[in-house]
Amino acid sequence: MAEVALTVPMQAAVPLERLARCVQQLDPATRALLDLSVRRGVRDDHMAPILRTDPFHLAWRRARALEKIARELGEGDRAAPLGEVRMALEALPREAWGLASAAQPSLPAPAPATGASLVPAVPQPPGKLERLDAFAAGSPTLRAAFRQLGRALAAKAVRTVVWRRRR
Repeated sequence: MAEVALTVPMQAAVPLERLARCVQQLDPATRALLDLSVRRGVRDDHMAPILRTDPFHLAWRRARALEKIARELGEGDRAAPLGEVRMALEALPREAWGLASAAQPSLPAPAPATGASLVPAVPQPPGKLERLDAFAAGSPTLRAAFRQLGRALAAKAVRTVVWRRRR
């Protein structure tokens, strides 16, 4: 028996010029989120700690942005299919995202390193390290500090119960 491939007829492709205009109308943060997640494939759980937010919030924000673009690209009350919009965003050229071109570096070139260390060591004034070691050796351990705190709280509790003030 011959194998039959199922194909879905493609609807009209998303016009890239209109899509580029829609992307450029987004605020820069949403545009950067779409660029990182849809175009570059960065996962939400990798971006969330850097942005100090929840991965679910990033997914929600991306979904709202995709829906907004789909509504703007749609005809009448019907929005464009989200799958097609997402695939068209992946194919959108770099210039359409409003990013700096590859020829223009956004940061200046780093100065050439003169030594093998990445971070140069700052020389410490003499005697500072010895004083820090002496302080650490003379201070109590955490266990001893908690033991003293517990004894002080117990003594205060006993004192309030046993030695009540008379009025």
